[in-house]
Amino acid sequence: MSEDILVIDDDPVVTRMLSRVLSTHRVVVAHSGPDALVRLRNQAFALILCDLSMPGMSGMVFYDAVRAISPELARRVVFMTGGAFTAESHEFLNQHENSWLEKPFDIGALRELIARAAEL
Repeated sequence: MSEDILVIDDDPVVTRMLSRVLSTHRVVVAHSGPDALVRLRNQAFALILCDLSMPGMSGMVFYDAVRAISPELARRVVFMTGGAFTAESHEFLNQHENSWLEKPFDIGALRELIARAAEL
């Protein structure tokens, strides 16, 4: 399986930080859901870290698109949130078994989650 990780976040500060923290993996960055979907057509990923709240296409809409393409890959989507939960996003996270991380990240928890995801 690929060791590549797709990071989707509209905040360049977050994507740079994650690229540094995950430097033992090949990190591919997408700054929007549509950009990430294009990348998924051309490359396999071990894990996808996806911001839940993004302009244009939310992480929830992105997840539904991934699930339609590959239910197995959808299991490896980890959501990231800045803690600004809407009722819709809170319900979404409760309805899905996918892991999620709250920003700012606990680096140890992030690395542990990456290690667990490699076992999927």
